[in-house]
Amino acid sequence: MDLIMIDPKLKEPLYIQLYKYFKAEIEYNRLAEGVKLPSIRGLSNNLSISKITVEKAYQQLASEGYIQNYNRSRYAVNKLDSVVLSTTTIRSQPYPALKSKEEKVLYDFSSGEMDMDGFDFSLWKRYINKVFANKRRLIGYGNSSGEEELRAEIVKYIHHSRGVNVHKDQIIVGAGIQTLLHTLCSLLKIKYTNIAFEEPGFKNGRQIFTDHSFDIIPIRMNQGGIDMEELTNCGARLVYVSPSHQFPTGYIMPIGMRNRLLQWAEQVDGMIIEDDYDSEFRYFGRPIPALKGLDTNDHVVYLGSFSKIIPPSIRISYMVLPERLMDVYRKNAGLYNQAASTVEQLALAKYMEDGHLERQIRRLRKLYYEKRLLFFDAIKKILGDAAEVNESEAGLHTILVVKSELTAAELVSKALANGCKIAPVRDYYLEASNEKLPQIILYFSKIPSAEIAAAIHLLKTAWF
Repeated sequence: MDLIMIDPKLKEPLYIQLYKYFKAEIEYNRLAEGVKLPSIRGLSNNLSISKITVEKAYQQLASEGYIQNYNRSRYAVNKLDSVVLSTTTIRSQPYPALKSKEEKVLYDFSSGEMDMDGFDFSLWKRYINKVFANKRRLIGYGNSSGEEELRAEIVKYIHHSRGVNVHKDQIIVGAGIQTLLHTLCSLLKIKYTNIAFEEPGFKNGRQIFTDHSFDIIPIRMNQGGIDMEELTNCGARLVYVSPSHQFPTGYIMPIGMRNRLLQWAEQVDGMIIEDDYDSEFRYFGRPIPALKGLDTNDHVVYLGSFSKIIPPSIRISYMVLPERLMDVYRKNAGLYNQAASTVEQLALAKYMEDGHLERQIRRLRKLYYEKRLLFFDAIKKILGDAAEVNESEAGLHTILVVKSELTAAELVSKALANGCKIAPVRDYYLEASNEKLPQIILYFSKIPSAEIAAAIHLLKTAWF
């Protein structure tokens, strides 16, 4: 043990240095099973350190199972199954950080994140500080369904803005839609084994249901929404739709089709999962009422998110469960831990109560409406006849049909090489896309207004 090196000048305690030395020797098989470690007294004398220091190091090793004290004799190395490491795996230097293509991105057309100037962080900070003044509310884990104040505000909000009438006990708050879908899957798998999804549609949602062993049935989209004939014939009794602004097509389901979908759910004793994706951003006319607002027979699960209104880093979404699922949820409520921050839930509740959420929506709607006009104008002037753009009346993105012999993958690669990140529509199909010309999703929300023309010029340079 003459090679043991410990340095009293280091900030790290001596017993930790000693512990790490023996741990490494054992893990790399330089001290084999059964080998006895030096006695506490002998090692303390040899290293000129206290016996307490040696004893603390040995106790830590023993508590982690590296060594064992047999019959009060000296400590010996324990048997370690599948823990011993080859010395060839030792690396003294950290691995270099992986280089990401995103490091070169000047303009991200693939993201629906908000405009840099779209949120008043100083105002939000004041609401966060108000929450910290009430320490009693912050020392626990919080309500598994979400803080009561926020759920009450959500009830008022979706009644006023989406025509949905529910009780606050039906509201489940979560840290993003995907977190809520994991909870929902556990409730639905008791009765359902497969689920129909819009094609193209929400690929992350499809993956979550796949992870929970649901069979995914893709149903084609048309301008009236999901193909009802195909849905009726597929045998599914569970369907995932985004009727108010379908992603990525941008289609809006008309009232007649909504009624047909509700009638289908009644006939098959099925369930509709309504993802009310970015429904706040409709630029002409009044917002279309949510499907849940038309649901008189308790067949719709409603999903909503604040991620397009306030920064998605705050991570607050919500789910409205129909009464028929509430008993199952209450029975298993203890299994569902709340992942959304209590601090931010309480801050958002007060922010909504004081009317700031509605003001924020009006502000963003105006900002994005003006940015949308600049965006479409730049596409027409700069790309001209080389592309066709879908000028939808809602949302934060458009689909661009590029008149090019390049594939969608080649367009993505060339755009990225020129500093622009884009996403092809084909990525949102479960099965093969039948598009004749490549289609690209372009978000405008994150691109600064003053730089929209420059960003479109970069795409033109990359593609043509």
